[in-house]
Amino acid sequence: MSASRAPLPHVGDAGPAGGAGSAAPATASARVAAPEAPAPASAEGGPTPAASARGAKREHILEAAIRVFARRGYHGARVSDIAAEADIAYGLVYHYFKNKEEILRTIFEERWNAFLRVVDQIAEGPGPAADKLHALAGLILYAYRRRPDWVKVLVFEIQRSSRFSEPEQIRAVGRLFQSVARVIRAGQEAGELRADIDAQLACLAFIGALETMITSQVLGHTRLPESPEATDDRSVAAVMELFLGGLQAGRGAPGLLDPPAGGPR
Repeated sequence: MSASRAPLPHVGDAGPAGGAGSAAPATASARVAAPEAPAPASAEGGPTPAASARGAKREHILEAAIRVFARRGYHGARVSDIAAEADIAYGLVYHYFKNKEEILRTIFEERWNAFLRVVDQIAEGPGPAADKLHALAGLILYAYRRRPDWVKVLVFEIQRSSRFSEPEQIRAVGRLFQSVARVIRAGQEAGELRADIDAQLACLAFIGALETMITSQVLGHTRLPESPEATDDRSVAAVMELFLGGLQAGRGAPGLLDPPAGGPR
C-alpha cells in the first residue's frame, strides 16, 4: 500500500456484527446500492412523494459525482462539472450538499456502509469458513468490474486522501478487517483452519492480496478474463487455493513456523 494512504487499522477482537442472515452470493451482494437519506413518512407510513423525489435527486447527484471524480479526479473536478453530468442547475447541487468535499465524504460513507452490510451477512451466515472466505473474495475481487467508477474513486480519491485518515474513517475501514478476522478465527476454532497462524496476520494477507489485484485492474495492468456474472470462476478459485493452501488445517509444512535452532523461543 502506498505510504500516502491512510494507515490500516489494527484488527482487534470483533464486536457484534451489524447485520446477520444467510450468506449472500457474491454476484448479488456486489450490486448493493447506497441507501437513500431517511425520508419523511406520509400518513400511510411510507415516504411522501416530495421526499421520495428529493431522495432520488440526491442519489442522482451522487452517481454523477462518482462518474466525474473517476474521470477528472477529485482535485480536477468542480461542482459545476457534477451539475453538468447530472443535467441539473449548478445551484441545485447546494440544496443537497454544502461543497465538493461533503459529496466525496457522503459517497464513501454510504457506499462503504452498504458494502459492509453485505460483508456482515456473509461473515455471520451459515457455512464453513472456506465458503465464507470464497464469497468475500468474489465480492471484493469483482467490485471493480461491476462498479468501475466507484472503485476507481475509492482507490485513487478516497484511500489516498488525508481527509480519510481520521479516526472515524479508519474505524469504518476497520470493520472489514474485523469481519474477515472473525471468519478466520471461527474457522480456527472449528478446526477448519490452522490454529498456529495468527488470525490478524492471515486477515491482512487475504485482504492485501485482493486489494492489490483490484488496484492492478484499476491501473490497467491486469484484467480478469471471466464474464461479469461469474460466481465461481478461475480467478477467485486461484486466490482461494493460494490462500487456503497454506491456511487449511493439516496442509502446513511441519516446523515451518518453528523458531530457528538456537534462536529465541
